[in-house]
Amino acid sequence: MPRIPYPDMDSVSQEKKDAIGWPDRRLLNVTRIALHIPDSLWRGHYALKEAAVKGTTMDKVLREVLIMRTAFLADSEYEIHHHLSISANMGFTPEKQEAIRTQNYDLLTEEERAVAEFTDEVVTKLKPSDATLAKVRELFGDPLVCEMTAIIASYYGTAMMIGVTGVEPDTEPVKSWDAPPKE
Repeated sequence: MPRIPYPDMDSVSQEKKDAIGWPDRRLLNVTRIALHIPDSLWRGHYALKEAAVKGTTMDKVLREVLIMRTAFLADSEYEIHHHLSISANMGFTPEKQEAIRTQNYDLLTEEERAVAEFTDEVVTKLKPSDATLAKVRELFGDPLVCEMTAIIASYYGTAMMIGVTGVEPDTEPVKSWDAPPKE
């Protein structure tokens, strides 16, 4: 049972319903709880969430490492539920998923390790060390470093929304972001 009830869809604006494809598309619990946000703020919130999934330039595997580290650091059962499924469907082995969870980065490529370490420092300290920042700048360039920071902020913000509202994991986890979820 969520700590805050989901909004009654009859009270949700038509603008929001149109944006989320209601009632034709599957509605994730985290999307549903966010419908409480006033329309003017929700527009930006929803646009950031959509862009973090569909509008990034970051390599999908590296992005998934970043998202999983953020979810594990936030102890976000909801996000972990979905991203264990998504990463498995991307070819992540259970061993690689566990390595990401436990910070045992020996199984990761140099690029994956750099993303994981950057994420660790951004989430736990809000500021990566000079060495970590230099490494990701060298590997990826400044635009991607800023993009990674925005993605971390988006997913950590989602974890906060989940923590405050008590959103329950969806029955069926998302398998891939390549196609929109359907009922």
